[in-house]
Formats: sequence, structure tokens, C-alpha cells
Amino acid sequence: MINETLIEKYFSKSLTPNETLEFNTRYENDSNFKQEVDFLENIKLVSETEDDAQFKKQLAAQEAEYPDPEKSVTFKWLKPLIAAAGLILIILSINLFMNSNLDEEKLFSTYFEPSENVTSPIVRSADNETNLNNAFIAYGEADYKQAILLFQTAYKDSKNSELLFYEANSLLALEDYQNAITTFEDHLKHSDRLTNRSHWYLALAYIKTTQIEKAKKELKTLLNSGETFKKPEANSLLKKLE
Repeated sequence: MINETLIEKYFSKSLTPNETLEFNTRYENDSNFKQEVDFLENIKLVSETEDDAQFKKQLAAQEAEYPDPEKSVTFKWLKPLIAAAGLILIILSINLFMNSNLDEEKLFSTYFEPSENVTSPIVRSADNETNLNNAFIAYGEADYKQAILLFQTAYKDSKNSELLFYEANSLLALEDYQNAITTFEDHLKHSDRLTNRSHWYLALAYIKTTQIEKAKKELKTLLNSGETFKKPEANSLLKKLE
């Protein structure tokens, strides 16, 4: 269960026994989760204190206006409504707090670096002036615009699906996120040595474009694929997103 749902059910006192166990485990072992809960507990405490003070003030004013107990009793229903409104405010604040706590730009810059060339060794020779070789030379020198053009040409010639992976990496490095997403998705339609690795970079592209649920799905797919590439990083990043 994602943190947001678990915390909401905690504050609404609707946790099942299994969810209570999960909540307690996360609270004891996950410092970020504990920080979120404690923060919201403080909001709840302040809200309840302010609501109670405000209620007493309103009640005193009503009693002054209506000294007859039979008339003033009609205002007793205000307190539970104020408490309910406070709870709704707390629940709604969960989303605001969690979203403000997630810095997509920082996450992307922390985890992204273009993939190394593990497909074709570079040969710097006048006898090897091929689109493929030149593409990887440009890629290795971070000349991503040139690399994209050469990878596209080389892919048309060879139909080597791994080249889509490097083209998408180049697009991501150039901050062309939408085209990078499209190209990674095209690569995932193929089955080659690098296919599962596209899940990692696609997740980063989704984070950069604030598509967090899609990013989590890609990370989970990567972790369940048996691929060892970026596995520790994927675990770490997924925890931060959840």
C-alpha cells in the first residue's frame, strides 16, 4: 500500500489489522514515513486546539445572545462539525505535503546519467567511417544532436534495436523528454540485451515530466525483470516515490 493511502486511513481510523501492522512497521523503520506522520500529527494537534478554542468562543457568543438553555442547546451540533472539518483539512493536506516534499528536478539530476556504450566498441580509424561507429564516437563525446542523427541512420540500415536505446538516451540528455519517452517506448517493443534497461531511463523521463505513477510502474517492472542494471538505484528511487 502506498504511503498516502496508509496515512489517510490512519488519520481516519479505518486501518485494518494488517494495515495497522504495516503502518507500525513503516513508522518504526522508515524515517521519511515517520517524519510525514509526525508532521501531520502536529497539524492535527494544532487544528484541534484552534478548533476547540474557536468553538468555545462561538458558543460563548451564542449563549450571550440566547441565555435560554433550550435555545442555546441547538448549537451543540457545531462541535462535531468543526472536528469533521478539521479532519478533512488534515487529509487534504497530506497530498499537499507529499507533493511539496517531492522534487522531480532533483531526483532526475541525482539519478540520470547517459548509459555507457556496451554495444559496439569505438574504432578511431579512417577505415571504419561507418554511421554506427561515428554515432558512438559522437555519443561518447556528448555530441548528442549528431549522435541522434547517426543512430537514426544506422538503425534504418541495420534494424539493430539497441540503437533506439542510445538514441533515447541522447534525447534525454538534451532534455527532449517527450521524444525520449516515445523512443524508449519504441525500444521496449523489441527484445534485446538492453530492453529492460529502458525501464530505468523511461522512469526517469516520467519523473521529469511529473508522471509519478508511470515512473513507479517502470521501476517495479525493472526490479521484477531479473535485470541487475541499476537495481540498487531503482530500489532507492522507488522508496522515495512511494
